[in-house]
Amino acid sequence: MTTQDLYAKFEALEEEVAHCYFVFHEQFLFNSPLAKFWLDAALDEMQHASILRFCREHELFGQVDDAAAVIRKIDELLDVLRNTACKSKISVDAAFAAALIVESSELDEAYQKLTRPLAQTHLMLHEAIQSNLRLHHYNFAEAAEQFCRDKTYADAFTSLARTDRQLFTERTIQ
Repeated sequence: MTTQDLYAKFEALEEEVAHCYFVFHEQFLFNSPLAKFWLDAALDEMQHASILRFCREHELFGQVDDAAAVIRKIDELLDVLRNTACKSKISVDAAFAAALIVESSELDEAYQKLTRPLAQTHLMLHEAIQSNLRLHHYNFAEAAEQFCRDKTYADAFTSLARTDRQLFTERTIQ
């Protein structure tokens, strides 16, 4: 797999997540704040795909160890999200459960590694990406707290967000 192909595949994965979140947005239009959350989450994922495309087009390439295996694993986990999005009726908890599987996968970590070269040439963009990533799981945690019946989803997303913050702090110190 060429580096161009690698970036294109991760772009496609991000776009698929966005598509599923857009489906959730449509499913929950009866609840405007919940629908808006899913819309914002979908737009975050579309932004990830666009940033990866930007990196690919400008040949700003990062590395993901054992990328083919990571892609396969994420794609398998994404099946849960795809299957949930295909259902005619989706519960709020089911949507958050499916999202949790993908959000806790290696997709965000791969995205960080693939966008790392932006720090050298487009520092402001790289810093904005990092800020957005730190907020991403907190937004999920807040929404899960507000909308889910099962509060363990909020706890799980809060845990992800704390891990994100800890990893970011460790990378900044290094």
